[in-house]
Amino acid sequence: MAEVKAALKDAKKAMKDNDFESVMKHCKIVLKHDRKNYNGLVIFGRACQELGKPDDSKKALMLATQVDPESPVAWQGLKKLCDEHPDIATKEELFTILSRLKDIIQDDDDKLDGIYRKLATIQLDNNESVAASVTLRELVTKLKAQRKVNEAWKSIVQILSGIKDLSPEDIPKLQEALENVLNESVLGDNEGNYQSYLHLLYRTRQMLKLVSAAKAMLAIFPTYFPLEWLCRTFVEMTANPAEGDGEYPLDREEVEKYASKLLSLNKASPWGNLAQGLLYLQDKQLPEARAHFRVGAERVTNNLLGWKLLLGANEASNNWPGVEVACKKSLDIMASNAKVAIPGNEEFESYRWRMKLTRAKAFVYMGHDNHLREAVSILEEQADEDLDSGLLLVRSLIKLKEFALAEKKLNSLKSLHKGQPQLMLLSAILLKEQGDTPGAQQVLEQFVQENPSVGEGHLELGCIYYETGNLAKAHICCMRAGKLDPSLGRAFLYLGHFFRYQDNMEKALKCYEKAMNINPCDDDTGAALSDMYRIMGKHEENIALLRKITNEVGRTSCAWAWLRLGLHHYVLHELTESILAFQYALTINPNDGAGYECLGDALLARGAYSAALKVFQHAATLRPDALYPLCQIAHIKQILGENLEAIVDYETVLTKSPMPAVEVVSLLGLAETLLASARKYYEQYFHINVKQSCLRAISLLMRAASIKPSCSSAWKLIGDACTLLYPMPPSLSQFSIPSKLMQREVDDLNATVTVDKLQILQLGARCYGLSLQITKDDSNLWHDLGINTYLQGIVMEETNKEGNEDVIKDLFLRSIKSLKKSVELEPTSAKAYNSLGVVAAHKVVGEYALAQHAFLKSIDLQPTAIAWTHLGALYLTHKDVHLAHEAFSQAQASDPSFVTCWVGQALVAESIDHSDFYDLFRHTTVLGIQVESCLGYGHHVTRIACDDSTLKNMRMTQVVEHSLPGATDSLVYYTREKETDVIALNMAGLTLEMMKLYQSAVKSYQMALNVIGQGEEPEIVKLRDGVYCNLGRALTGLGEVEEAMKYYAAIKEPDYFAHCGLALASLKAGKFEEAYNGYTSALHWLAPDDTQKSHILVALASLQYKFQNPDEAKKLLFQGSQLRGASVHGLLALAALGLISMDAVLTNAALAELTPYEHDPKYLDHIAFLRAAEATSNGNLRSAKLILSRIIHQHPASAPLWRSLAQHLLTVPKAPGQVYISKAATNCASAATKLSQVAGDTKIIAQDAVTSVIAALGTSTTKASDNDKRKTSLRQAQRAVLMCPGSAEAWAVLIAAKMASNENQIKDDVAQLAEIWSTKASSRVSSWLHAVAAGKNLDRGVPI
Repeated sequence: MAEVKAALKDAKKAMKDNDFESVMKHCKIVLKHDRKNYNGLVIFGRACQELGKPDDSKKALMLATQVDPESPVAWQGLKKLCDEHPDIATKEELFTILSRLKDIIQDDDDKLDGIYRKLATIQLDNNESVAASVTLRELVTKLKAQRKVNEAWKSIVQILSGIKDLSPEDIPKLQEALENVLNESVLGDNEGNYQSYLHLLYRTRQMLKLVSAAKAMLAIFPTYFPLEWLCRTFVEMTANPAEGDGEYPLDREEVEKYASKLLSLNKASPWGNLAQGLLYLQDKQLPEARAHFRVGAERVTNNLLGWKLLLGANEASNNWPGVEVACKKSLDIMASNAKVAIPGNEEFESYRWRMKLTRAKAFVYMGHDNHLREAVSILEEQADEDLDSGLLLVRSLIKLKEFALAEKKLNSLKSLHKGQPQLMLLSAILLKEQGDTPGAQQVLEQFVQENPSVGEGHLELGCIYYETGNLAKAHICCMRAGKLDPSLGRAFLYLGHFFRYQDNMEKALKCYEKAMNINPCDDDTGAALSDMYRIMGKHEENIALLRKITNEVGRTSCAWAWLRLGLHHYVLHELTESILAFQYALTINPNDGAGYECLGDALLARGAYSAALKVFQHAATLRPDALYPLCQIAHIKQILGENLEAIVDYETVLTKSPMPAVEVVSLLGLAETLLASARKYYEQYFHINVKQSCLRAISLLMRAASIKPSCSSAWKLIGDACTLLYPMPPSLSQFSIPSKLMQREVDDLNATVTVDKLQILQLGARCYGLSLQITKDDSNLWHDLGINTYLQGIVMEETNKEGNEDVIKDLFLRSIKSLKKSVELEPTSAKAYNSLGVVAAHKVVGEYALAQHAFLKSIDLQPTAIAWTHLGALYLTHKDVHLAHEAFSQAQASDPSFVTCWVGQALVAESIDHSDFYDLFRHTTVLGIQVESCLGYGHHVTRIACDDSTLKNMRMTQVVEHSLPGATDSLVYYTREKETDVIALNMAGLTLEMMKLYQSAVKSYQMALNVIGQGEEPEIVKLRDGVYCNLGRALTGLGEVEEAMKYYAAIKEPDYFAHCGLALASLKAGKFEEAYNGYTSALHWLAPDDTQKSHILVALASLQYKFQNPDEAKKLLFQGSQLRGASVHGLLALAALGLISMDAVLTNAALAELTPYEHDPKYLDHIAFLRAAEATSNGNLRSAKLILSRIIHQHPASAPLWRSLAQHLLTVPKAPGQVYISKAATNCASAATKLSQVAGDTKIIAQDAVTSVIAALGTSTTKASDNDKRKTSLRQAQRAVLMCPGSAEAWAVLIAAKMASNENQIKDDVAQLAEIWSTKASSRVSSWLHAVAAGKNLDRGVPI
């Protein structure tokens, strides 16, 4: 023992000296003698630890703990070793070490805290969270420092809060920990701990403690969270209390304060809204309660309590759509979550069926067919087992008109539930709906006697009395029903009907409002209340009611509300909202014709005409007998400018014998459409159509005025129709109108009288006066009256009757007074000021300052092109060209398409002789028709066309050619309205004659002669002689030479052209001697120059040639060629005569003289043809072809050149197989045809087509190509007839082509065609056609 003690002493000394090797040596000596020596093992372990031998140290220390388990030294050494070498011990060994130390160590908070936390960490690593919390809870009992204690509690909270499914046994541990960590600090995790604590209290249903904790948290953290719990506990403890909850500890004021504060923080708070709704429900404020319940229920997921509260509030207020929605939501939640908590701890299936039954009840009360079918599908499940379900099912079937099935179900219920009074009531209702009113009345009377306390029986009996007209008994029954059962809304509805029938509107309104409060889903009640609001002028209440109904979710049977809401918006001109409302109404009831009419009216008011038209057309298909959609269809078509269709639609309405009001509206609409058509016709210068439309409108308006004499519109429209007839030309100025308009005592509306233009305008003024008697302050009527009076003055001025000056001036002054009255009534009317300026500017009035002021005022109010143009015209008439130009420029800037301002600019340019006036006049004809434009453009084109010096310029010639069609149309338009303008008629005849339209030209000249008359004044005689000359020339061109000679002979002072015209007419009439004498006289006495003499000599030569005097003809032609300005036609005739007479010298001389004209478009084809003919006569066919080909290359657009080449190629002898020559001729003829067609030269198109057909006939070489040539020739002939249907030659070629095609089945057609055209063709072709018609030449071709 002494040795052991010495060794231990030496070991301890060496340990102090840090001589761990010596320590190990001494310890080994100790352990050699005593292996269980505690001190030796501990010291040895320490030395091994210091020397880096942890395994040996662990063995020694572990052995020491076995020797003396209660001694802390070894355990502490092991702990230190584990701290320095974490992997030296397992978790179990470490847990054992720490467990021994925690029991050993006392009064050392830091060590205890470290040991216990390490123990808890090991337990957490082993997923022993609860054990770790128990360990830390034990630590709490041993610690003395409060800080350490709080940290331990926080750790416990953290550990237990992390457990997902904490067992009920462990929940108190978490609650204890949370209660110990909660404090009044706003820092750290205190808020989160409070939240966890509140959740835990709710989980354990400690509601009272939860309320206290939430209040405490709210005092520290005034946030959303504690308020939400306070409201939630209030809702659940009040609406769904559990056993043991007790009463809610807070008073109402505190709940209101907390709920309002929560909603101020978050309006969408679910429990805040539910709490507020519950407070409103307690106060019987059902609408507010429903609104909050709805918000809360939608935001609390998988919870039935909110929907139950909403359901109760909706049932209490009879909001059946809301009831249905709440039931459906509850059923959806139960379908998705079978474990959902059922309010009141009711069984799941029981609650689900109750929701279904309540939903079915809501469907029944909502009453729409779709709802009733839904109710039937639900109730059929339990109808036989549950009486309430059966009763609802029978009611649903009755409302669906399925009487057979309802009777079957009712009988089934009677057999199952005998003696139930409700079944007897349903039997009476069924009989009533089936139409057995007496039977229903009898049953109900019996029911009321047996069950006098059932209010519904009295109500149903009262309804029968009401329908049968027994209002007194009905009133009594409904009063009893309302007293017995105040929930019967229909009782108060009928009471409202009774009071309304008695004109007691206030009581009726109260009854309707009470009925609406009882049953807000009843459509009849809502409609009656809305109508009563409208009748009493309570528009705000009405719109509030309609919006409330239409905004209700699930309300699908409120088409009446949407319809009335749309009408309300329509009256207020809120068209977009109105259209949407009507569309909603039609979505509910798509077959409502009246709804479509309302929608159409709204679309029409918004300007959506096409959409409105389609809507009214659909309404007309739904209600074929309705006249309103037909009237609106016609009205819309009138607006869209489809006047012809509108007229037909209005006439359709009138054929259905409508009521007087509708007839008047239709007559007015038809008359307006006719007047609109008349205005459009006048723009197109169809004066006869204007007259017919206006006169028919007057007749229709007379009918309307006779039906309703107080209709201002009818008299106004008659005045408009009369005023529209002012522009009628004299030939159309006799008007047949109803006699009653001129003589009031006439009763026959069909009797007519004829009046002139002045009388029709005076009638219009009287009609305006009648309209003003009805509507005195209508500025438009005064304006129209002023215009009409002004036009009367114009007409009287045009008649040129002496002694009318005062009357005319008086009319103009009256016109100014009327227009001033219009301005006085409507000072902002630019139209009235403009018209006032026009009248004031007239020369009879002469108030030019007033005119200028009026125009400027009109421009100031509304700067239109019309006002600027009138101002420019005023300046132009006063020779102020600069201001006129500026005013017209402003008009052009305002409206570039307004033709009159361009006319004004053209007149300005003409007045200063500016070069642009011609282009300006031409531009006006492009923009539209205007009388000054037509006259100006036609005048200048005619002036240029009749000026020989101007036409020498090639460009001017082309200008005239392009301008003639437009100028002709312009003058024709002008003379349609101004039939008494001789100069214009003469110019129109000239342009028509230049266009080869001889018949129209003759008509125009004859109209001019009718206007001129037979006066003997020098000016009239001169003018008449000129028209005679023009008329004779036109008749000559038309072929009526005898008539032409009469007019030429009537000229009193004939000139050179008159003599030449008479001579030409005599020539064409076959009176050659008279023609020769006429030309001779003109040559010697009247010819103005050598050029004209040369032309006359050519004419005389042609006559000599006809007289078989070629030498004399040659002499005359030679004489003419020697004159200055020799006639080119004479030279051509001279060359042709040389060729005929085989006089090469004469031919060459004439061709030499023609050399300067060989490229002139007028003569180049003739000269080329003569040169080719001269070469051909010399036998030089190739040279002839080259001459024509060369000139075609120089002038490829000349159709006559191509025709000459084609004809030449056809005359060339062809060797066998030379088909290409015929093909070339065909191509040339085709080119000539196309060029002639492009140039509009229809007279020679037939000749080209004939050439093409002949060429095609000569191109075949085989039998197959022979068939092709026949088809080609037939096609060419058909084309010729298509292009020239009036050409006898073209028809003759078609006949020949048909004959060549050997179509025997068409021989009768060929003969018939030949007979028709034989009288119109030339002599040679005519004789052949006669032979074909007689059937003699059907097997051979046409002679060429």
